[in-house]
Amino acid sequence: MRIAVSATLALCLVLPPTFARALPVVAVQPFGGPETEPYRQQVAKIIGRHGFKVVTSLPRVSGTSQYPGLAKEKRLSAFVVADTEDRGDRIILSFLVWQGIDGSVIGRWEVAGPKKLIAGRLGKEFWRRLGPAIGHAIAPPSDELSPAPRMRINAGPTSRTGPVRRKGPRPSPGGSRAAPMALSI
Repeated sequence: MRIAVSATLALCLVLPPTFARALPVVAVQPFGGPETEPYRQQVAKIIGRHGFKVVTSLPRVSGTSQYPGLAKEKRLSAFVVADTEDRGDRIILSFLVWQGIDGSVIGRWEVAGPKKLIAGRLGKEFWRRLGPAIGHAIAPPSDELSPAPRMRINAGPTSRTGPVRRKGPRPSPGGSRAAPMALSI
């Protein structure tokens, strides 16, 4: 067991920093409604625990047509948004998951309950309900070119000594007489 942990730590130290960038990135937008920041932070933690890089710094967009451009610019695979409806001591959270590549809705879920119990329901049910949609979301392709693989090109003279031999018909052993040709008209 100790060897496996040591090997994992060694890999983390040796891997290039671009490896961390390979994680899918999900934006958790500000939720609509008052007093929703704790729920948003909880959702961000749930998504992060499942191997995604979470961005919470993006402001809420004014129209859904902005999602594809924002996703391409920030390399986002998904957006998680929620609207709330406050009914006294009860709250309703309506979640949507938007795919980054085209801005389409790929997941929906609504959870309702007393405010003091909603955090527990989020912890138990959020990933089960919306995790598959987030996992299947696709980020738009980047316009940036990745570095080309290293290659060696030798443009110098050949390493052979002597004249270059060309493939082709070999001369006959009796001299340079050509074989008779047949011609038909």
